[in-house]
Amino acid sequence: MHRHAFDVAEKYGKDMFLLIDNFGTDRLPTFFALKNRCDSLLEQLPFFPKNLTDRLLQSISRWCPSHLPGRLLEYRRRYEHHLMLKISAEGVPEAREFLSRQFAESSGSFFECSEDEGRKAFLHRFVAASAAVRYRDVHHKNVAGIVALDIALKRNEREWFEQLPADIERSIALKLYYGHFLCHVFHQDYVVHKGHDCVELEHRMLDLLDKRGAEYPAEHNVGHLYDAKPQLRAFYKQLDPCNCFNPGIGKTSKLFAYRDDNQAA
Repeated sequence: MHRHAFDVAEKYGKDMFLLIDNFGTDRLPTFFALKNRCDSLLEQLPFFPKNLTDRLLQSISRWCPSHLPGRLLEYRRRYEHHLMLKISAEGVPEAREFLSRQFAESSGSFFECSEDEGRKAFLHRFVAASAAVRYRDVHHKNVAGIVALDIALKRNEREWFEQLPADIERSIALKLYYGHFLCHVFHQDYVVHKGHDCVELEHRMLDLLDKRGAEYPAEHNVGHLYDAKPQLRAFYKQLDPCNCFNPGIGKTSKLFAYRDDNQAA
């Protein structure tokens, strides 16, 4: 988890964090249903500002006390990236020995979380994705939208931290990087300044990822947004030879039995 994602999640994911921390995830469907009802009603009343519920929730969260443990905040101040490891009890001594040896020879440090610190660290990571959406909704006058990518880098990729060209950097208000260790999967959310085309920006970023040999989407399916690669197209045709269940997925043919794909082949 990068420091910027940490900061945005701390501020714009705070109410979600507090809701889950105090009431659990079972209450989330009820909360979102109530919020959606309020949003639908307020959208019909033109004298209310846009995204009023999000702005109210954000304002209320500012008055709530700090929700993150002090040691997490201290490490956020000291380090740009944070790695959270969840280890079974029998693996703790080995992990402790390895990390102690590793950081004796290189920069960085680690600490063993208490039960409360560990729970809150992972909950903080969980609300990072929704924090970007909250930022967009609160600052909608200055934000064009969000480009959200999930990518997988080569397992031996050493230059894993992205460096964007200056012209792309200028179009981005916020970059949020968080991901999964070992499998080299990154979630990269970009909040784009008003006046820029999010679709055009995404295509430029995908070109850069192609040059790096990255795979995308890494966790989610191609849907109808991305081209399915030849192996995946063949798999779709094997599963659904009539092309009846989800025609057009991966930008394949929408015709019965993939007729125009077969003709093109």
